[in-house]
Amino acid sequence: MTDDLKSVYHLFNPDKALFDEELKKYYVKIGENETRISKLKTRLELGLETGEPIKILFTGHRGSGKSTALNRLVSHLSDKFFVVNYNVLDLLDLNDINYTDVLLSILAQLIESSKVNKIFLRSDLVERANKWGQTITENLISSTKAGLGFGVGLPALINIFTWMKNETETRKEIRKEIGPRVSELISIINDIVIEIEDTGKQVLVIIDNLEKSDPDKALDLFGNHGTQLSQPICKIIYTFPISLKSSDRFTQIRMNFSDDIMYPNIKVHEPDGSVNRESKERALMKEIVAKRVNSNLFEPEALEYIIDMSGGVLRDYIRIIRDSAVTALTRGKTVIDKAVAEEVVNDLKNTFQAQLSDEDYDVLLEVSHSKSIKRDQGLVGLLHNLSVLEYTNGRNWCDLHPIVRTILEEKHLLEQDASSD
Repeated sequence: MTDDLKSVYHLFNPDKALFDEELKKYYVKIGENETRISKLKTRLELGLETGEPIKILFTGHRGSGKSTALNRLVSHLSDKFFVVNYNVLDLLDLNDINYTDVLLSILAQLIESSKVNKIFLRSDLVERANKWGQTITENLISSTKAGLGFGVGLPALINIFTWMKNETETRKEIRKEIGPRVSELISIINDIVIEIEDTGKQVLVIIDNLEKSDPDKALDLFGNHGTQLSQPICKIIYTFPISLKSSDRFTQIRMNFSDDIMYPNIKVHEPDGSVNRESKERALMKEIVAKRVNSNLFEPEALEYIIDMSGGVLRDYIRIIRDSAVTALTRGKTVIDKAVAEEVVNDLKNTFQAQLSDEDYDVLLEVSHSKSIKRDQGLVGLLHNLSVLEYTNGRNWCDLHPIVRTILEEKHLLEQDASSD
């Protein structure tokens, strides 16, 4: 067991999901979360029997641990499915994304995975994909009157993502070319799926980090083009912004998909604000630390405070721990005490406060009072930026992120709200 703060820094990376050996060593089973993943696994396994092209919206707050959970799901399903699991951030600009980008990414990843797994697609299917890609790239080169530096056919299909991610104007031109040909794109995807499934395994595509896309872009993607996203005949898990569940269009969105499954935050306090220091949820959060480093590197009061301020969001928990290690090392300390953790939280407080508008405070006060999830456009942005967190405890409920709550307390807004009741 490691017992120095440098190890804390190296073993707590908020931007890295657990994978492979780290998944085996450090993963902690958290009751309600395990139930949700079990439901997802069961749904997919039943789909093996029926052959349904199941489409799942897998939702939860950014940083709740979805990527790690999906990695673990893959480890249990890879012997049953031909799994294509990819991070959309590697391919696309989530601040400017549309449905053709996502469909093209599915095609590219299916082709890449078939190569990696030595599945040789029929020559006529390869030629058809070549011709489709060649038409797109040749028209693009002609319209821009520039070579852009990529070839045609399948190489172009793969390399085109470089320009889609980094070149705004080129991205627009690519979409113009794909738009009228999207039916053929979906048809090629489906024929490749059939070809892969002829080898004995059904295809499961997992598109991770899609929930991080700009809320307006995500609403267009799932709200206006859910039909197209559901047309590939393979099983697909789309990570989905939790904020859109509070959109007045969610009912319409949901109709195009088989199921929506939420991966909840860890409940570190009750809806009434009370805290049980001996709760199983808080014990599990302490186990996350104990599996990686010696718990004696934290003063008990400091670790309790970090759990409180994380709101049960795993990425925030990991981030506060890591930043606390940096601060403690900078101060010449050998353990993380509460003063160090408070300094880190104060820095995060500035980040949260900078993203709040005057109008947001009215919504935050309403959430603090009602603790209820409802269809409210004002709530969409606050769920997206983690100012408001959703939990489950028999029923779903929400509350302010604890760091945001301290902002309102410092402004004496919660006192005013209490006096007006």
